[in-house]
Amino acid sequence: MRKTIWDSMLDADMNNRYWSHLSRRYYTREKWAKIFLAAMASGAVASWGFWSEYELLWKILSAMSALLAIALPILNWPKMIESMVFLTEKWSLIKADYELLWLNVKKGITNENKTIKELKRLKDKENTLSQKEANLPDEQKLLRKCREEVISSRGLL
Repeated sequence: MRKTIWDSMLDADMNNRYWSHLSRRYYTREKWAKIFLAAMASGAVASWGFWSEYELLWKILSAMSALLAIALPILNWPKMIESMVFLTEKWSLIKADYELLWLNVKKGITNENKTIKELKRLKDKENTLSQKEANLPDEQKLLRKCREEVISSRGLL
């Protein structure tokens, strides 16, 4: 049971880091997409003398901004970011609960029945979160990076 609690605590830490990184990544993408659209939509940009020398570039950027304006509502990044921030918060709470449980088990403060009950409660919370994760990006490279961060931060190298 000690190994299960330890591994679950590390998984919770990894998930907390993963959703935190991912929410920041998508927030930054959305911000820059909106800045690009705002700049391209500005009539003043079109009047810059610079664009007369690079007419093809202006046409490409205009086409990109039109496609981006169409794609952003479909991508619905604000809703995704909201879900990712929610998951970050919940995984942070679960991680804290696992850390407390681990300390109690490590010190021998809790009895086995109480530990099993708490472990089940935390696993139920995890299962609820996995339903929220279903429609969100699954970025394996970032997941590996977060796993490495956990290993490094816990001194497990």
